Amino acid sequence: MAETIKRVCNLCEAMCGLTFEFQPSGTYTIRGNNDDLFSKGAFCPKSQGLKDLYEDKDRLRQPLKRQGSTFVPVSWKEALDDIGKRINKIQKESGRSSLATYVGNPNAHNFGNLMFLPMFFKTLRTRNKYSATSVDQLPHMLVALQMFGHQLLLPIADIDHTNYLLILGANPAVSNGSLLSSAGLSSKIKKLKEGSGKVVVLDPRYTETASLASEHYFIRPGTDAFFLAALVKQLLLEHQVRPAGLEPYLKNLETLPELFADIDSQTVERITGVKQSVIDTIALDIVESKTAICYGRFGVSTQAYGTVCQWLINLVNILTGNFDRQGGVLFTKPAFDVVGLMAKVGSRGSFARHHSRVRHLPEFGGEYPSVTLADEILTPGKGQVKALITIAGNPVLSLPNGQKFEQALGQLEFYVAIDIYQNETTRFADYILPPSSSLEHSHFDLVFNVLASRNNIRYSPPVVPADKGSMEDWEILVELWSRLGGEKSWLRRQQNKIAARLLRKLGTDSMLDLGLRVGPYKGLTLKKLKENPDGIDLGPLEPSLPDRLFTKDKKIDLQPSALMKAWAIFCSDEQWREPRQSAQTFQLIGRRNLKSNNSWMHNLPSLHRSKDQCYVIMHPSDGDAHGITDGSRVRLTTEIGSIELPVSLSARIMPGVVSVPHGWGHHRSGVRQSLASQVPGVSLNDVMDDLQIDAFSGNAVLNGQSVRIVPLEPTGGIH
Repeated sequence: MAETIKRVCNLCEAMCGLTFEFQPSGTYTIRGNNDDLFSKGAFCPKSQGLKDLYEDKDRLRQPLKRQGSTFVPVSWKEALDDIGKRINKIQKESGRSSLATYVGNPNAHNFGNLMFLPMFFKTLRTRNKYSATSVDQLPHMLVALQMFGHQLLLPIADIDHTNYLLILGANPAVSNGSLLSSAGLSSKIKKLKEGSGKVVVLDPRYTETASLASEHYFIRPGTDAFFLAALVKQLLLEHQVRPAGLEPYLKNLETLPELFADIDSQTVERITGVKQSVIDTIALDIVESKTAICYGRFGVSTQAYGTVCQWLINLVNILTGNFDRQGGVLFTKPAFDVVGLMAKVGSRGSFARHHSRVRHLPEFGGEYPSVTLADEILTPGKGQVKALITIAGNPVLSLPNGQKFEQALGQLEFYVAIDIYQNETTRFADYILPPSSSLEHSHFDLVFNVLASRNNIRYSPPVVPADKGSMEDWEILVELWSRLGGEKSWLRRQQNKIAARLLRKLGTDSMLDLGLRVGPYKGLTLKKLKENPDGIDLGPLEPSLPDRLFTKDKKIDLQPSALMKAWAIFCSDEQWREPRQSAQTFQLIGRRNLKSNNSWMHNLPSLHRSKDQCYVIMHPSDGDAHGITDGSRVRLTTEIGSIELPVSLSARIMPGVVSVPHGWGHHRSGVRQSLASQVPGVSLNDVMDDLQIDAFSGNAVLNGQSVRIVPLEPTGGIH
């Protein structure tokens, strides 16, 4: 009789429920769980990667120590003891902030790390903290802090009940949703379109989501804020909308029209490529729809006015009365209420309390923008970063100007990586500490339940036994924590070691149980959760204002002073007066496919595709103008470097725009990912300028940078 274990996939934000069906031989298959109360059987090809990752021969299973140009296995004790001594010494001699940390996005899927990282960082007492946040969703969180009083209080699209969906800078048919955990999004978009609803996509590329939508319009990369400003003006001044039912909870509503009085729709049409008539139609559709949602994601965050975009998106939803309303956007009510718990300990978020040493970029949530981490390592002087700890991150491939970051890694005095692979970044490490595979321990979605389109809760037990002598990520953090703190007395260090043993004994399940018991749903415990392997449905998203707000006066400020500074920068942009793009350059955007989320997924057989996925998409008219043929190779160049790759000509991209996928570039020496190296591709971030940022927030600009393209001699093209 086959054994079945039910678990939630942790490879993207969709939180699809899975069944692991074991045969007596020990083999198992992974399928969607049709009985899962949240995902209802939805799943995608990435789920098969969970098995591949566990079985991958390239996955590290014991600590590695650098000896010259190679790595040798060492014991956990030897590695942890030496790391503790060396970090304590560097911080004692060069200051606390001579140590930097970088946290990659897989940590958002890791309950243990989310619980123990704050304790770990508190012990380090360094200001040089960095993460993937500032090459992704920082503008969303910054606007949430300014308007709603908490950096994690993000309004979530109630896609199950809406009549109209406007999508900017997002491709949920491939991403499975982002800052919107809603399994089966492609089916939901189809259902909305095929019913009485409407789905409109604005994107520089005719994406997989656009193919499902009612309408698609091209928009020039990096100009979404201009479109949104014109849309808000239409709503305010042409349609004179009033946020019915919300006005008691709003501040600075009456003077809002003044901010948009000078927005000229004809100028916006020139800048964006979106016709004024289209803007008029979208505004009218939103006003006349019973319920509507304006949803923007990665593409609108990672541009020069990402912060302004998120503020304007909130305004669209608020002004039309679709905020805190079913069928619009609402706040969630998670069973483990990390938002409320953070607020109780005074951790709602922060902005610009201090600035980075080299480029004077503002901190957000205690972190500096990651685009300046390499600067802090390479620039001599007081406060220079001498040591680094990365946790489940590969910044050589994920940060702009990856070559500069490689140079920085080579200059460090000491580097420790907590990672499962010897990859493009960790190959520079003095120690690599590998955690166990996610299937070897329990799983709980702390963050993504905060972002879910329906309140729900599920617990995932281990699927396979943990390897003997292995440690989970959080256990590694606890062991390091017990050895760090150079000024501590011998007695204090011994106390920390005892505390570390106690924490490991208690484990994450005990912390989960406690969080559920103090949460908003009375009587909910870990025991009850384990008794319901298909999850517990906690109901649809519901209106929660003003109680859910964390502002002092329980109101939403529509014109926060900080965001008005960002608006002023936007209004002074020279594009209002003259076009910026040269006819000799293209605007670059990224893309991803359904089987590729993070770079390490390229080493998993079930997600591997023999056809080269790393190519540049260009419009045929641009190909003709530059003598570039379909399948030929081109050189793509910016101020910081060049990459060479094949080209695919397609009318499904806006003229003047080119698209290259991110996360490739596994050709670098020292990388131990055998399958990924077979189709290496090139790294998009080797040509992305790290000096191009959202000037207000410091978030990276990854969409809309200018590039030059020239044809090369044919060498086989796409295969």
